[in-house]
Amino acid sequence: MNRRTLRRAAISVAIVLCIASLKWPQVQGVATILLLLVIFEYVLLTQENIELFRRQLERQERVHVHFELICRNGPLLIRVSNLGVWNFLVDAIHVRTQDIDEFHYSTADVVESGKTALIDLPREVCAGRPLTVDLEITLEVVGMDVRSKTEPQCFNVGMALDGIPNRVKRGADAIWSLTCPKCNASFGGLLLLSLQGLKTFDDVFARKREALEDFRNSCPNHASRWLMKNEDG
Repeated sequence: MNRRTLRRAAISVAIVLCIASLKWPQVQGVATILLLLVIFEYVLLTQENIELFRRQLERQERVHVHFELICRNGPLLIRVSNLGVWNFLVDAIHVRTQDIDEFHYSTADVVESGKTALIDLPREVCAGRPLTVDLEITLEVVGMDVRSKTEPQCFNVGMALDGIPNRVKRGADAIWSLTCPKCNASFGGLLLLSLQGLKTFDDVFARKREALEDFRNSCPNHASRWLMKNEDG
């Protein structure tokens, strides 16, 4: 028996007892108790409904952003999709490069619910790269009275011979060379960091610090489990 049926039964019994209490005063106390129980149940149910409505409203107001970096014959574009029910504003774009350069751009692009927008990303973020560069991008968005940042995402930009971007793929995949902090050996850039399983630059930098500490402790052998192997490529 569900709560609604129990409540109806309690109300019916309470009404009968109220009527009976007019003729038999001794049942008046029982009727009062039942009425109080019904009122208490009603208050609890009302609070539950209010809380449910509040959670539903919060889910609707929450900003749901999906974005990716794309390349169209040179220009870099951020494709932003709105997966929520309310429009939001892309207020800023934050970019980090693998050599810890940072770029911050203000923007004012509105992305409507269920739609996608393309936002230009200046080419300076990968200028001077002869082959490839990893970028980490974070968007700052404004929704219904809510300002938030997306989780950072890594993208690898491949460069053509003329220094113009010609491809983009998700994830870190550039050359992260390592130099022993004790003897400064790099063996011509042959000591490379393995990027397998890494999602963010913070993860990459943490692994790089661990690899450099391995080099310091094992110098001159320069051994580390985080060196790139043939199968990593």
